[in-house]
Amino acid sequence: MPFQPITYMSFNLGSDADVDSQLMVGIRVIPTGRDGSTVLARTLNYGELDSGEGIVLQPGERLLFPPGSVKVIIQDIDRGNTPDLDGYAVIANTVWTWLQIGPSPDQSSFNYLFAAARRLDSAHALCASTISEFDNPPDELFIKSRARVFRALGNAELMCIALNRADKMIKDIAAKWSLSTTVPDEVGTILPALTAIRNAFEHIDERAMDNARHEHPLIFDQIEFVTSGILRCADFSLDLRSQVIPALIASRKFIFDVAVEKGGRAKTVNQPIDFGTYSL
Repeated sequence: MPFQPITYMSFNLGSDADVDSQLMVGIRVIPTGRDGSTVLARTLNYGELDSGEGIVLQPGERLLFPPGSVKVIIQDIDRGNTPDLDGYAVIANTVWTWLQIGPSPDQSSFNYLFAAARRLDSAHALCASTISEFDNPPDELFIKSRARVFRALGNAELMCIALNRADKMIKDIAAKWSLSTTVPDEVGTILPALTAIRNAFEHIDERAMDNARHEHPLIFDQIEFVTSGILRCADFSLDLRSQVIPALIASRKFIFDVAVEKGGRAKTVNQPIDFGTYSL
């Protein structure tokens, strides 16, 4: 009886492949030929058409991946992140997994990029949650509408805090590291308004008591937020749909590109991987 076709190879944190929490990434594998009783195989290349073929072993046959035939590419990890309807896909898990495999940058660089990715994902989750609250259910009672608006505004406050830190970290990456990857224009465009609104929200206690260190901004006057999804603070404005979402998507691509630049585009196993002989 032939062995069940093998279609994927897994990379794990530890030696116990049965522990789901240790799985890092699954990589598509295909047969490439035979050498006597040895079945030769490799990983599927990025962009290569997948025929769906699996590796089939007969009893007594040996499975071998020759040196250099197993490559992990960052897209192997990232393809599992399905974009939301707004086009954003989470990035923190991709960064963490990619920099765990093989040679990685120094620990401080790893921590910095991973923290920025986490903040960016959190900012998007809060932004998406905020926008979802704008859908006014039919026949909704006013008291429920107010509760929904207040919930949206609370999420928007936290979004500004998380996104402001993520975007500042993104801008600092270019100064801290020598990179060919450039900071997207969308980050610089929203940062002045984002910083002003973030500062007002973060020091809401002072604003509430009209005790701000500078001119008191009308951070509590957010009528346009309720009607159009636009946050305002003094002369600054921030549109969640037309400004924040594009900045999130551009920032996500930037972090992805930096992970490639710091961790490489592909990581190759230069040793043979021999699974031995299959027997019943």
